[in-house]
Amino acid sequence: MQTCWSLRYKLSFYLVALCLGWLCCSCVAAPYEAIRSDEIPHDCDIPVEWQGWYGCKETIVTRQRSPSVAVQSRGAPQRRQLAERIYAYEAALPEDLLQRGIGPPGNTNRLLKVFNKLMTGLPVSLSFIGGSITEGGGVPFHDRAPLSFTGKVTNWVRDTYPNASVRVQNAGVGGVTSLYYAQCVDMFVPDEDVDLVFVDFTLNDRASGIMGKSPEPDTPDRRGYEMLLRKLLGYRQHPAIIALHSWSPFFNHPNFFSTAEDPIQSIVAYYGLQSVSMRNALFHPTWQRQQNYKGFQWLCDNIHPNTLGHRYYADIIVGLLQDVALQAALHPYEESEASQFAIPPPMYDNNLESTTTCLRGDLLQQRVYQAVGWNWVDEGRDGRHKYGYVTEEPDHDIIFVVNTAGCPDPSTMVTLGIGHLKSYERMGQALVSCVSGCVCNPTVFDGHNPASLASQEFWAYIAVSQSEQCVFEVASLTATKSGQNKVKVTSLLLTCMDPEDAPEIPIFKQTAATLGATVN
Repeated sequence: MQTCWSLRYKLSFYLVALCLGWLCCSCVAAPYEAIRSDEIPHDCDIPVEWQGWYGCKETIVTRQRSPSVAVQSRGAPQRRQLAERIYAYEAALPEDLLQRGIGPPGNTNRLLKVFNKLMTGLPVSLSFIGGSITEGGGVPFHDRAPLSFTGKVTNWVRDTYPNASVRVQNAGVGGVTSLYYAQCVDMFVPDEDVDLVFVDFTLNDRASGIMGKSPEPDTPDRRGYEMLLRKLLGYRQHPAIIALHSWSPFFNHPNFFSTAEDPIQSIVAYYGLQSVSMRNALFHPTWQRQQNYKGFQWLCDNIHPNTLGHRYYADIIVGLLQDVALQAALHPYEESEASQFAIPPPMYDNNLESTTTCLRGDLLQQRVYQAVGWNWVDEGRDGRHKYGYVTEEPDHDIIFVVNTAGCPDPSTMVTLGIGHLKSYERMGQALVSCVSGCVCNPTVFDGHNPASLASQEFWAYIAVSQSEQCVFEVASLTATKSGQNKVKVTSLLLTCMDPEDAPEIPIFKQTAATLGATVN
């Protein structure tokens, strides 16, 4: 009898473990299969009015928004046909939640210009920049193009304006903040023909806005976000910018204000830009089901939306685009409005945007004067390149020559950032010092990071004087905490930012060591 009960307990344990494993693995797979077949498990005890968007009905309830009566009753047939295509998109979120998620209209001139190009069949370029959600996190890797919010938004644009050539670039990289993008945005989104940029950094820029704390209004990340916007606004094509405020109920704590959204939205409003808010749309319905977590079915984990969540993201973004597209159909854009593209002074004092240079890849190689014991290597795999200069031994020097001049006040010190690898094994230390043409305080950086099981790139910052020919060296040291002496230099950064405002932040995760940009 005792053996029988023991066997029963073991079987029960294995069944529970199997069920838990199924639940963990299904955060992506189950919603993915459900949406692909338009079937959702009917096991949720929730109010009927929410069943359509929680994903607990037998089918997803989708809705088409209605075009304006003015469009239906007046104008050429082409205008009416355009209105029908604009509103052909079927949203899973109800209209009241869409309206909550769509931010203030702001100044729509830049966005109207985009829709005017689309209506006339001209080529249009869209760029998505942000963290892992923009990259497609939470969606099955092999189906990210059609199922991620970036893919759904792209498909709406192409379906609505079939005669226009729409080029799309997804430059999302997991784990990065707007501060890094602000300094190196031209590496992700070149200043060429980009017309519309979606910016998604609210979650990664959370700073102190977690665990119930209200985020601080003036931090390096806030300044970085404004600097990023200013750089994009100054591009030659005067691109439109839409801020995407991602939100996670677990990551941001169950307080409405525990997110970086509000201080970031103040920057967005200052420049008259458009925005969408996942928090505003989903906060109340999600937390109403806190006890049994049925309201969290749109999440894959504590941060990333699953395929259903990506659909909600797309619903709100498309809702915003529909409103402006309708405005463009009723009132065609006039080139005379181009004079309204002027950029106001920075919201934060002295937060200028035009004084940053990023050197990576070929540009980094061109700045090397001498390399003794250092080799240019690619440590990437699976098509992800991870280039950099590497030495495995101490007492090896690599000398760079860079132009550190050009900041408004030539007497001030500028910030030189050394992009270097940190890892939990094999890494050593290096000394950065100025050789000639400029002055700086010698600085040591350590690549050993035992607290993390990942390999990441970090900035090591040093204040240097301004000079057109600043010669500095990076020398591997004998001292080591790992027992080995590997040092890898991956990039250089030059910026007029005050060195005190340059915190050490991760550049790329090991799983996203390239720029992460894909073009289709």
